[in-house]
Parts: sequence; structure tokens; C-alpha cells
Amino acid sequence: MHKRYILIALAAGVILAAVFLLHRSEEDRILGQIEELRELAEIQTQEGSVELLVKSRLLGEFFTENTFYDMTGNGQRLYEVPSRQELVQRIARMRAKLARLELVLEDMQVSIEGDTARVQLRGTGLGTIRGEEGQFLEIHSIEIQLEKLDDTWLVAGGRHIRNEREPAE
Repeated sequence: MHKRYILIALAAGVILAAVFLLHRSEEDRILGQIEELRELAEIQTQEGSVELLVKSRLLGEFFTENTFYDMTGNGQRLYEVPSRQELVQRIARMRAKLARLELVLEDMQVSIEGDTARVQLRGTGLGTIRGEEGQFLEIHSIEIQLEKLDDTWLVAGGRHIRNEREPAE
């Protein structure tokens, strides 16, 4: 009888460990995807038009076909980008304005619910705008929403939480 309880406890332990490892590996995949996106989004030197378009298209592959961005926490509105093509065009327009961009993502907290996930983080952007002197610095807390499609985690949208350079209310 004692052996039976040990076997049941051992089996339960193995199942719990497997669930933890599977969940952890999904979390690692999500964090890896976000890190790849961050690296690709950075601009080390001013990009030519071909490099700008190639990188914009590659960045677009990290997103779902249509995306939503809730900027109401930043005094703006909810934005929808109805197609990946339009998103790539917007990315290209933004990148064309930048001469340099460094990104740091910190305090990432992942929560996974089936084929959806949320990542809360603090992001810092330091860069320069083409034709302008000086640098800009942006620090924001955001939530990234992801969907798992064909075994790949893609960004489905995001939500602005707070501008970290403004005093807390």
C-alpha cells in the first residue's frame, strides 16, 4: 500500500514538472520572440531605402494580420491596423524618420492563457531623428498581447500603461 502512494505521488510530481516545463518553454519562446523583435527594431546607423524596406518587412512578420493598439492610457485613442501590409508601411515611415534607435526592454512578466499571452514590460527608447540635433529618450510601461498561430507567437496588439518619465498619479 505504501508503494502505491509513492508511485502516485511520483507520477503526480512528474506531471506537474512536465506542465511547468512546457509552460516555461512557451514563456521562453515568447521572450525570445520579443528579443528578436527588439534587436531587429534597433537602428545602429542611418538606413538606406533598401535596408529600411527589408527590415520593415521582416518586422511585420512578427505581427498578426491585423493589430490593435490601446493608447488611451497615454491620452490618445484605440488604433487598429487592419493589415500587415499597412503595418509594414507605417513601420517604414517611422524608421525613415530615425537616424538611430536603441531599445531596452526590462521587467518582462509573461502570462499565458492557451493560445494567447500578455507580456508587461518597461521599454526604453533612445535615439536621434534624421536632420535634428540631440537625442530623444522615451520610457514607457506597456503590455504586449500575443497570439499563437501555427506554433508561432505573434504580436496581436499592445496597450500603453504609463509614461515612466511623468510623475505617478
